[in-house]
Amino acid sequence: MANLEYTLAESGTIHIAEDVIQTIAGVAMSEIEGVAKMAGSTMSGLAEQITGRRNLTRGVRVEFSNEAQSCTLTVQVVMRYGYRIPDVASQIQEHVQTSVERYTGLRVSAVNVHVVGLSLRDEDEEGEGFGLPGKVSNLIQQGSDLVKQGYDTAKSKVQSATQAAKEKTADVVDTAKEKTQQAMEAAAEKAQQGLEAVKETAQSAYDATKDAAQRGASAVRDAASQAADAARNAVDKAADATQSAVGHAADKVNTTGNTAATPEQVDSAKQTVKEGVDAAKDAVQRGLEQAKQAVERGTDAAKDAADRAADKAKDQMNK
Repeated sequence: MANLEYTLAESGTIHIAEDVIQTIAGVAMSEIEGVAKMAGSTMSGLAEQITGRRNLTRGVRVEFSNEAQSCTLTVQVVMRYGYRIPDVASQIQEHVQTSVERYTGLRVSAVNVHVVGLSLRDEDEEGEGFGLPGKVSNLIQQGSDLVKQGYDTAKSKVQSATQAAKEKTADVVDTAKEKTQQAMEAAAEKAQQGLEAVKETAQSAYDATKDAAQRGASAVRDAASQAADAARNAVDKAADATQSAVGHAADKVNTTGNTAATPEQVDSAKQTVKEGVDAAKDAVQRGLEQAKQAVERGTDAAKDAADRAADKAKDQMNK
């Protein structure tokens, strides 16, 4: 690599490498509108494709003149279609000369511009579709596109699945709510029916118990009346027997003229009275037994009616 050496008075020696001037010139040309890219060798382009770094020295050749402390630059460029080549070339010469002289202090004696190609695209894509660098670039781009498409597809499917799951969950919740509401309404209706049935059964039980109690009371009244009648009959019989015994004793007194009753007569009268009293007691006892039996029958009838009503109510509740 050639170097330019020049000396400033009393300041020492300055060496400027060729690629420094090439880089300055490359940057200057990249700032010109209408320049698509720098031209150069295939190996230089391949290095750019592999490393991903743009080589700004590509397509720039520098010739030094140490005696005159000047340089001549020759650049190879690819122009964009639609720009007037002489105008763009003139801008390249002027901008490259100004930039090199400003940053290096050298005098640029000439800038030779070689237009080696014309680009029909706006973007500066090196050798797409031509040769190994273009194929490698295309494969990398295609791989990136496929990865992006796969990611977008997966993302779309995940979003669709998530939305479908949300909708299905909402449907399940709505269905569960509806079924729960229906079950609650059915349970309330059944409870109401059971309450009505219990009311009817309770009323029936009350009516049956009332009837049984009335029948028991009637039976008790009948038994008491019968017992009273029997007691009255027994008392009447005792009174009749006593009266008969007294009359019999009086007849004997009148017949014999003896006013004092004999012991036999007294015993006979006592026996007659006793029989009357016993007959009265038996009648009262029978009346009491009949009344007791009537009360027991009435109680049993009321209990049976209450049991039947309770069983009916239980059956209604279990339905």
